[in-house]
Amino acid sequence: MANPFTVDDLLDFLAHTGDRGLMPASTAGALAVAARNVFGVLSADEKEDLSNLDIDAVIKRFNNKRARDFNPASLKEYGRRVKRALELYLSWRENPADFNVKTRATTSGRKNEKPQRSSVEPESEEFDESTLPARAGSYHSSIPVRPGVVVTVANIPNDLTKAEADRLANFVRMLAID
Repeated sequence: MANPFTVDDLLDFLAHTGDRGLMPASTAGALAVAARNVFGVLSADEKEDLSNLDIDAVIKRFNNKRARDFNPASLKEYGRRVKRALELYLSWRENPADFNVKTRATTSGRKNEKPQRSSVEPESEEFDESTLPARAGSYHSSIPVRPGVVVTVANIPNDLTKAEADRLANFVRMLAID
């Protein structure tokens, strides 16, 4: 990777591709969530030039730092998504005119083969954050509460103040059952 680029450049690319239909918005969102989380372990200087980083070392740092926050499958998936995001970004930078994203095709026959889930069946721990609506200037994140239970918080403003965070925390405390 010769030409420098930043975390913000990568996130802008993912937003652009989702907004313009260059890839499914849910895919772009999932890649952006992974990139925000994984690159969250970087220093400000490291975020300003991703071109010289050892991505495997960054993913290992993320795994070590956030191991208690995610299950092993989620850690692996975040690593896979970050690598995919970088691969797509570099492909787009190399030749924007020929950029395309291969997605899985679904057929109506396959949909009918899937067993129907009961409406009372608990959701899988591997909730796909990318299905949540995203607002510009915000992000969402999943927080493991206990084994098998992950809470997803959406549309968190990038400039969230301590007072606003306290207000949200008080709301969540109100929901707790003693």
